[in-house]
Amino acid sequence: MATPPHVLVLGGGFVAQAAVKKLRRPIRRGEVAVTVVDRDNYFTFHALIGEMVTGRLLPSNILNPSRRVFAPAQVHVGEIETIDIEAKQVVTRNRFDGTRSELEYDHCVVAVGTGENLEAYPGLAEHAYRLKSFDDCFRLKNHIMEMFELADIERDPEERRRLLTFFVAGGGFSGSELAGELADFVRRLTKREYQGIKREECRVVVVHPGPTLLPELYGGKNTERDERGYPKLVEYGMKHSRKLGVELMLETRVTGATPNEVYLSNGEHIPTRTIVSTVGSKPWPILDEIELPKDSRGRLVTDEFLRVDGRPELWAGGDCGSVPHPKGGTCPPVALFAKKEGQQIGKNIARSLAGKPLRPFRGSVIGQGISIGNRTAVGTLKGIPMKGKLAWLSWRSVVWGYAVPSWDRRFRLLADWLIWPFVGRDIVQMGPSEKAAYDARHHVYQPGAAIAESSRPVQLVHIIVEGEVEVYRGPAGNEELLETIGAGDHFGRKWLERRGANAARAKSLVRTLALHEDQANQLQDVLLSTERIVARTSMMPAVDMDALRRGEDS
Repeated sequence: MATPPHVLVLGGGFVAQAAVKKLRRPIRRGEVAVTVVDRDNYFTFHALIGEMVTGRLLPSNILNPSRRVFAPAQVHVGEIETIDIEAKQVVTRNRFDGTRSELEYDHCVVAVGTGENLEAYPGLAEHAYRLKSFDDCFRLKNHIMEMFELADIERDPEERRRLLTFFVAGGGFSGSELAGELADFVRRLTKREYQGIKREECRVVVVHPGPTLLPELYGGKNTERDERGYPKLVEYGMKHSRKLGVELMLETRVTGATPNEVYLSNGEHIPTRTIVSTVGSKPWPILDEIELPKDSRGRLVTDEFLRVDGRPELWAGGDCGSVPHPKGGTCPPVALFAKKEGQQIGKNIARSLAGKPLRPFRGSVIGQGISIGNRTAVGTLKGIPMKGKLAWLSWRSVVWGYAVPSWDRRFRLLADWLIWPFVGRDIVQMGPSEKAAYDARHHVYQPGAAIAESSRPVQLVHIIVEGEVEVYRGPAGNEELLETIGAGDHFGRKWLERRGANAARAKSLVRTLALHEDQANQLQDVLLSTERIVARTSMMPAVDMDALRRGEDS
């Protein structure tokens, strides 16, 4: 029996889900074999991130098991390393031990989405929670609960202010939704579970570079193509956000972030321990290695049949595809369009295998919408603007019946939505908000920012990777500069105490590699026994081994 043609789908999002659904019958008949390649074994529905982070939904209920979503296709969990379009081969690597696999294909669907532009501003990668990955969203949920627990026992007013300030960079759909849900969540927490914290102590701040929130609804040049705008919906959304207590800072950009504050383009510094970034995306580096036509955003340019460069075996869609819109311009990178594109790719692959002519993409979506907190939404349905409770119910109906891909998750979501009004939000901190123990973390500090001060517990040992740090001693307002240290130097609590210093501040932009003090002490023994290995590791900053032997690790 002849081997059926092999279709390789790269990425496990809406394009993949819709394409596989259209190919189910040919798969079951043995006419084609389909493999979906993704780094995770679950499909995340990001429109529900805000509800998960604020405890309205259980975390697992926004995840759909890939082996159910993509059945009867095969699922291959691994990181994509290379795509060889001439050899028709994709190489993957598993994250457990790095083992590589080679996958051959007859047709390939590139739907890997976009990555995060971690260079959007200094400190984003090190100090901001991003909403692209479920791991970061789950840590954000735990982090928010941890901030309330810490604030409840904190007596220092400045630190309390930092703990209770929640900063969101970006006022598009994702940022506006999260900010609205957060403001509503804060109101509920301070009214019930955390009565020692007043609502007016809490801040939810949104910074957006444009003149309004929700540019997706504003129309004009804010979208992928000329679209009808809905300024009244935008105005309603901003008014509702302010009513919930969200502070809007428009026409303002983030210029830097540290563990303690955010730096803005208007010169303001906002003290905060919680930074959420919904800005900055870019194509995955893997696409840069493929010699194919790309648009100004680095997306693969497709024809009206969703083929790339006219190749009969290569297709693209979703965030990484520049797909022509039937009415001009390109399709926006939103979930409903990704589903339509995936459906058309699946249909055209089936027609290609059957020797039938391809059909052009004629997809259009019924509307768009966003929940903005407290059972309120704004959106459009077939061009009709909607707002308030009716829009919220319509949005939920579309999410439940059309966007969530598996029935088991639909029923779990329905259960959560029906139960939480009676039992309250989930306020359990399910794990550490920071990364795992014994994990070195990168930190970025703006000039003048305090890295360590004796007025607060100094728990980290910093190795300076870049920049200069000034070390001071003496009371506040009458400090004396002791010394300036730079790349390769390290400091922590013991180091500062030994010199009689009480503060270390960034003289320039400073990047450090930091460990908790107890971890640094344990690492000291390892470093002493592996001095030769460390010396040969060119990527690590120089470490003073004599200082380590003297016990000056921190």
